[in-house]
Amino acid sequence: MSREGADMSEPIELDLSELAGRTYTCMDGCALCCLCQPELLTDEERRFRQDPALGEGVADRHISPDVSGAALRLRGSHGSCWFLKDKRCRIYNDRPQYCRLFPVNVFVGWRIQLNVNLSCRGIGLPGEDLTALGKGILAAYGDARLGGELTEARNVFSEFVRNTRRAGVSQPFTSLRTAGADLMDELTDPVGISRLLTYAEHGSTKQNASSQDIVRHARRTEAEADIEEAAVISGTELFDLPDLSLLPVYVDDDLDWKIFRLVGNEIVGYHLAEDGGTREFCRVDPSAVELLPMGPDARKAAKDYLSVVNLRDCFMGHAAYLCDMEGYDYSLAQVYTGALASNALDLWWRASFLAGLRGGTGLSVADIKNGVVFFDMDLLDLPTIGAFI
Repeated sequence: MSREGADMSEPIELDLSELAGRTYTCMDGCALCCLCQPELLTDEERRFRQDPALGEGVADRHISPDVSGAALRLRGSHGSCWFLKDKRCRIYNDRPQYCRLFPVNVFVGWRIQLNVNLSCRGIGLPGEDLTALGKGILAAYGDARLGGELTEARNVFSEFVRNTRRAGVSQPFTSLRTAGADLMDELTDPVGISRLLTYAEHGSTKQNASSQDIVRHARRTEAEADIEEAAVISGTELFDLPDLSLLPVYVDDDLDWKIFRLVGNEIVGYHLAEDGGTREFCRVDPSAVELLPMGPDARKAAKDYLSVVNLRDCFMGHAAYLCDMEGYDYSLAQVYTGALASNALDLWWRASFLAGLRGGTGLSVADIKNGVVFFDMDLLDLPTIGAFI
C-alpha cells in the first residue's frame, strides 16, 4: 500500500500497551513459528528466486486461499517450513520479514496496535524486552509505510461506522470495551456465558448505548443458550477441516507438536513431524468433553487473558467483520458481546479438552495457560476489518 493520500500533519497513533512489561525468549526445540507459512514480500521473492538454494523453498501458492502471492514451502505440504532442520532454521539470517516479526503482530485499524502471540511459550520468560522489539519493528517499517497503511485502514473503519449508523446499530467502541470489562465475571461462568450468547442472539440495545445499558441488558437476559452443546459444536468444527495444514497446532509442555482432526465421530490426536508425518496418540469422543470447573485462580487467569482480547483492535475489527457479514441486522453491542462470549467458551473448551487428555477433573492456572497456548494464534487469525502487516 502506498503512502499517497495520508495526512503527514497528524502524528501516527501507536498502541504498544499489550507489550508493556513483557519479555520473551525463543525456546530451543519449540519452532512454533516455523509451522506458520510466511508470505514473501516482493523484494524477498525476487531475492529468494535469484538464489538456487533459497529458491527451492519458495511456493507459488499459500495454503490459505485468502493469501495471494509467493510464500515459503511447507515440508510434506503440511509439515514445517522447508528451511527447518531438527527444529533449527537453516536460513536464519536470510529469513523473511514475517518470520522476523514473531511473536509480535502489527495490526492497522484506526491506529497502529501491536499484539503479542500468546501461543508462543517463550512469552514471559527472561529475555528480550517486547516493547523494545516492537519499537524496532515499527522503526523498520518507517512512518511512510505505516502512514499509508493507516490511511487505508481508517477509511475501511470509517465506512463500517457509517454503515452501522445508517442501519441504526452503531455503538461507540469505548462503550463496548467498557461493557466487556464489566462482564468478565460472566465470561468465566457457565450461566453468564449462556446469558451473553442469548443476549447476542435475541437481545435489543438502542443505538449508541452506554456501557451501563449494554451490561444491564445483557445481565437481564434469560440464560437460554445451551453452552455445552455450543462448546461441542465449536470444538468439532475446530478440527473438521479438509487439509492437515489448516488444523491448529498445539505445542505442549514438552515442546511436542500436536494436531487434532475430526475423523468420523472422533477427534484423533497426532504427533506432527517436521516432514509432515503424523503418528496417532489418542481418540476422543467430542460429546464426552466436559467444561471442567475453574477454581478462583484459574478464573482469574482466564479473565486476565480475556481482558487482553477485549483491548485488541483486531478483535474489535473481527466483531465489525461479523456485523457486516450479518447484514447489520444486529446491534454492534450484541455482536461484540456474543463474539467475546463465544471466544471465552472456545478457550474454556480447549483448556478442558487438553486437561481431559491428562485425566484432569478441574482446571488449574497451568491448564488455562495451555488453553491460551492452543487458542491465541487462531484468535489472531480470525477474519477482521483492518489488517495485519
